Amino acid sequence: MTSNSNSSSSSSSSSSSSRGILIFDFDGTITTQDTINTLASLPTSHHPSEETKGHGELWEEIVEGYVADHAAHTKTYSPDADSRTTLAQELEYLESLRQPEGASIRKVSGGGLFADLKEEDFRGFGEGVVDHGRGGHEQEGEEGERVRLRRGFKEFVSKYREQGWEIGVVSVNWSRDFIKGVITAHCGGGVDGVEVVANGIRYPEGAIEGPEELRGGEVMMTAGDKLRGMELLRQKGDNKGREKKVVYFGDSTTDLACLVEADLGVVVCDREEGKLLMTLRRIGFGVPHVGGYKGEEGGKGLVWARDFEEVRGSGVVEGLMR
Repeated sequence: MTSNSNSSSSSSSSSSSSRGILIFDFDGTITTQDTINTLASLPTSHHPSEETKGHGELWEEIVEGYVADHAAHTKTYSPDADSRTTLAQELEYLESLRQPEGASIRKVSGGGLFADLKEEDFRGFGEGVVDHGRGGHEQEGEEGERVRLRRGFKEFVSKYREQGWEIGVVSVNWSRDFIKGVITAHCGGGVDGVEVVANGIRYPEGAIEGPEELRGGEVMMTAGDKLRGMELLRQKGDNKGREKKVVYFGDSTTDLACLVEADLGVVVCDREEGKLLMTLRRIGFGVPHVGGYKGEEGGKGLVWARDFEEVRGSGVVEGLMR
């Protein structure tokens, strides 16, 4: 039986006109690092060891296969990175990654990595790893692997929700329920009103599937998939005939299309030499630090920031509405 978690949203949008929508990538943007290895540890932390014998080896095989497939694909792809100098060329390359990404997802689904788990297992696990680390409880003698959220996220969301902004998440993560659990644990008030467009798990077999609203449940994998998710959120709700302003926050190349199509794109990056920033500059986009942004009021633009405290203090979101 398919869980009703295939719905992409946790509640309906407000019926009143909003100022716009703030849309966040999850892994590496809301969180400080990718959470895929943590999520893959859920079966072994939830079930007795005899029921998950071989899961570790299966996951190691999936990771090794993905790394090899991705490297082989990139090596043979033409034009190579140095020769890709336009947005169109880079987006075409990013869409071609559906091949190695899809192979990895088929292995996860076919191998039953998440079989016999329930929606509440993913939600509870997400809440637990924020508080205590992998497994949702303190490990004796060690802290465990926590999911850490980027500085200022809770305060940033609270401030702009009070000002009338909608909040959304678009992610290629495998479990929207895990995402909701993490956000619930960190923000304290749950995810009411936060729209989450991401993949989910079909229970009980554990297969990965996409949101029903996007291509009938096709798994989200690429920059193009995330752009479709962003446009879905832009169109939701009643904005009284006005085009909804979108501010998008992302840290990886899968966020590239969303960042350049949003009214304001914010690259979240620990340092100026990050891969996404270097990619944007290679294809001709200037990306100043948010503290020195001199864009036109109300105009589109790209900036980068280390965390949400920097964005909140810069006033760029307010400038978009002037």
